[in-house]
Parts: sequence; structure tokens; C-alpha cells
Amino acid sequence: MKRWYAGIMVVLFVALTTTVFAFGPKGAGSGCGGQGMGMGHGAGYANLNLTQEQQDKMWQAREKFRNDTSATRYEMFKKRAELKNLYADPNATDAAILAKQKEANALRQTMQDKMVQFKLAQRKILTPEQIKKISESGHGPGMGRGMGKGMGQGGGMGAGPCAQ
Repeated sequence: MKRWYAGIMVVLFVALTTTVFAFGPKGAGSGCGGQGMGMGHGAGYANLNLTQEQQDKMWQAREKFRNDTSATRYEMFKKRAELKNLYADPNATDAAILAKQKEANALRQTMQDKMVQFKLAQRKILTPEQIKKISESGHGPGMGRGMGKGMGQGGGMGAGPCAQ
């Protein structure tokens, strides 16, 4: 009886682990512009039927944005850590915390400005029909899954030095 029970357990284990491995790691995406976490076009580009040239230009724009914002994302990461340390320091003054928050806000605004420029660059790659299709779907350039945990509480562009 023990042998039969052990055999059934092994078969069940193999069957369950096989199905898990069949799906692959969560968040790997399905290539350039695919679903899942990672660098994709997001849900707004899923049904646009981008040409290969458009896909290449989108990738180049995304890489340029990523490279252009790398230092800013790193600085934001550092400011968040510094701000967290100030809040944890019982000797930190209100003025010091407010000043550090102001620095973080300035970096966030810089990042937002660069994000708008990135979205405008993406928009120039699309045809008028594709732009109309995006607006009808309720998504826009840069919508959907982005490059990871980001600014503030929700998802967004960049999580600091690890997001590269």
C-alpha cells in the first residue's frame, strides 16, 4: 500500500510540475512588444499591426528613452532612499525632509517631461489610422505594462538602477 501511494504521489508531482514548466517564467513576455512584464509596447500597441520598420523605430525610441533617463532614474532611486532614511531618522528636521522631497519632485518632473517627449516620438512613428485606433481602444502610447515598478505608488517607467 505504501509503495502504491508513493507511486501515485510521484506521478502527481511530475504531472503538476510539467504543467508549470510548460508555461515558462511569469513576466518573461513574448518578445518585443509582447505581454508580460518587461520592455514591450504595452496594451495600446497590441492590435496596431505595426510594420517591421515601425517596430524597429519603436524599439530605437524606447532604447533612446531608456538610455536618456538612466541617470535620472538612478538619481530618483537615490533620492527615495535618502528620503526614506530622513523619515527614519528621529533627528531629521522638517526642513531637511521637505528639501529632500522637493529634490525628488524636481527629478520626477524631469522624468515626466522626458516621458512626454518619448510618447511624442512614438506618436510620430504611427500612421493616423493607428493613432485613431489607439484612442478608440482607450490606451495610448506607453500604456500597459512598462519597465517595472516606477515613480510613486503604482507602475511606471523605471525602478532605479536595477531596471536597466
